[in-house]
Amino acid sequence: MTYAISGECCSDASCVAVCPMNCIHPSPGEPGFGTTDGLYVDPRACIDCGACADICPVDAAKPADRSAPVDVQLNASYYRERPPLDGLDLDTWEPPRFDPWSDGPRRVAVVGAGPAGMYATRELLQRSTAEITLFDRLPVVGGLARYGVAPDHPLTKQIVETFERIAAHPRVHWRPGTSVTVAELEGRYDAVVHASGASESRRLGLPGELTADEIVAWYNGRPGARRPELRGPRAIVVGNGNVALDLARLLPTLPGTGITEVLVLGRRGPEAAAYTASAYREVEGRNEIAFRYGVTPAGWDEHGLTTADGELISAGTLVSAIGFTGRPIEGLPFDETLGIVPNVGGAVIGRPGHFVAGWIKRSARGGIGVNKACAQETVRTLLTVGVPQPA
Repeated sequence: MTYAISGECCSDASCVAVCPMNCIHPSPGEPGFGTTDGLYVDPRACIDCGACADICPVDAAKPADRSAPVDVQLNASYYRERPPLDGLDLDTWEPPRFDPWSDGPRRVAVVGAGPAGMYATRELLQRSTAEITLFDRLPVVGGLARYGVAPDHPLTKQIVETFERIAAHPRVHWRPGTSVTVAELEGRYDAVVHASGASESRRLGLPGELTADEIVAWYNGRPGARRPELRGPRAIVVGNGNVALDLARLLPTLPGTGITEVLVLGRRGPEAAAYTASAYREVEGRNEIAFRYGVTPAGWDEHGLTTADGELISAGTLVSAIGFTGRPIEGLPFDETLGIVPNVGGAVIGRPGHFVAGWIKRSARGGIGVNKACAQETVRTLLTVGVPQPA
């Protein structure tokens, strides 16, 4: 189901910045911006990711099936006489600026082919003449867009097709299945953008717990992922983010697990829940899913979960979905508390020529669309700061 923007639109354009498919118009600088009744979603390009709804300050962006028919019609009619938009827009983007790089193309390495790395690559293609070498330890592009999005969200996964087209651009040299170190990159490239993500699951520290990453990687078919041991009839998911709700929705549907009900536990109150409205709508009213808040897990064994209050909650599976953290990158500074590489606007502190984008830059929060604005900031910083010049 695609999204539509209603007449309550305030045109602050927050949704334009986060839309991963560039399908909300007129955007700032385009004809009609500020003079039309609002902004409109192109139903031909929308991938149903919900980024516009999550950031809209006036709740004007909604799934089409929850929007007024007239709003759905107005959104579609805005694009009726327009050709389908190209998610890359490489040929129609503003001319590149070469203030610090006026002597021609340079070599840039992008490490990580997930959403942040691919958006950074697209920005570099659009705003410079740089030759880009793209590395990823996996054999395909997409990262969490391919292996982290729930399998029952096929529209959202369509963004991977755009990423594949970016990787196939003549100025991109794609190096799949390749791990590289900072030391190996030094001296070979004028700038390096690290977009390695934050794939390390935070844990409760209870023996026998499974992590969200283990299960999500398995049901999405990530190379090297193994089927975890899932037992029913009840599963407990600790966490109140979107990943926790995805697990709660999907665990009862997985064959051979015996799971028929899921209890979602929040260690704090409902006011601290981190899931988005669109994610909650997908589990709202499901009889097999229950929520409890203010519960502190203290122990786990074959009988179930013991809380800090001494209560035993019977269950066969315990899954921690309490977030992710980045891993240190050897050769770069690292903030253990935040799980990020310290940076200013994407420029790594103390390491000229090195930049970061995505979760390793800002910590593990925000969906696919947020990486677009994040990568744009990093590339703007890269082009403004430039690259170290020989003495």
